[in-house]
Amino acid sequence: MRSLILLAILSATSLAAAVSNDVVATRAVAGDAAAIAQLRAQGQRGVDRLVALHERAKLDEKAYRNAIDRVCRQRDCAWSQLYWYTDLNAATAAARAQHRPILSLRLLGNLDDDMSCANSRFFRTILYSNREIADYLRANFILHWSSERPVPKVTIDFGDGRVLHRTLTGNSVHYLLDQNGAPLDALPGLYAPIAFLANVRDMHNLFDDVQTWQPAERGIHLKLYHRARMNSTARGQRVSRLLSPATAWDASPSAVTKQGTEFAILTRVSFGTSAGRYLRRVVTSATSGKSDLMKLDESSLDLIRTKRGRSADPSFELALSTLRQALAADTLRNEYELRNQIHSWFANDENVSFAKLNAFVYDEVFLTPRGDQWLGLLPEDTFTAIEAEGIEVAGTMRR
Repeated sequence: MRSLILLAILSATSLAAAVSNDVVATRAVAGDAAAIAQLRAQGQRGVDRLVALHERAKLDEKAYRNAIDRVCRQRDCAWSQLYWYTDLNAATAAARAQHRPILSLRLLGNLDDDMSCANSRFFRTILYSNREIADYLRANFILHWSSERPVPKVTIDFGDGRVLHRTLTGNSVHYLLDQNGAPLDALPGLYAPIAFLANVRDMHNLFDDVQTWQPAERGIHLKLYHRARMNSTARGQRVSRLLSPATAWDASPSAVTKQGTEFAILTRVSFGTSAGRYLRRVVTSATSGKSDLMKLDESSLDLIRTKRGRSADPSFELALSTLRQALAADTLRNEYELRNQIHSWFANDENVSFAKLNAFVYDEVFLTPRGDQWLGLLPEDTFTAIEAEGIEVAGTMRR
């Protein structure tokens, strides 16, 4: 027994030494592009090597986070430790090899950019950083993301050296794809962690069921599944309504001409979880008794504090309270309003494809059609009294 204990200690010591001496991971943390590429080519194993090095060796925290973000292709990956494919063909190859479904995120911007669209930022901060969610995704899915279009950004210069950076409009959706990249379901927008986890578990169960269907009957079964889901939400529907005016929104109606010029911008700036500086009021019926929908785990809270950078500020608890309320309200609205449209699409469309589903989601569900290059931010019926209506293309004011 004593010799076995000694052997175990020696083995653990050898493993720790091997991890601490992981030359490739160490070079990656130092910023070596070839080492980062080598780890990325290894998929989740490459991410795990960086995590193991971080646990065993003293590293520069900023350098480590930068390296792991580049290997994962996800901002804030130090908290999620999730590997993301950015090529769907590579994702489907991995899904076939591992007999797993694909959870494919579609977003505006890129998941590894700090200023991707608002909901994708909340996915990183609230969902992927959640330990239980991250563990489940890592063990059961091949993860993939793709960009619908670049995310519009706005810079507000106050003229005294202070500048505020925000993003405009946009939404994100998680698609469930089979191992060949064919869509089975979709989860639109932001969900509370407990609801997101329940839904991705349901999605995985759907994928398992699909494997038992005869190929000739797959279309029929998929329609029946989505009709059943549509009927179940209709029977228990409780639609949430958000009332979220902020100072700029309150002031806008006081001058009709000014309102026409600024309304399209004001209603689309991502100032927080919902439009406006903070939610002022959430309809009581939407969130009463929904405390589970407001829970955030310690890993997510740690990331929120890190990103906010001023947790000692008295407004921090207010921000958290507002975030929790918005999570509950967003969850109800997305599940009972937006997702019902997706169930209806699956239940009625004869030719299901990823391209058709994605076009439907962004055109009809999110109301941000690809055909509108200005995303509703350039109404034709307004006059701004700004040179060339303030439109600049490649550094030149359009005339």
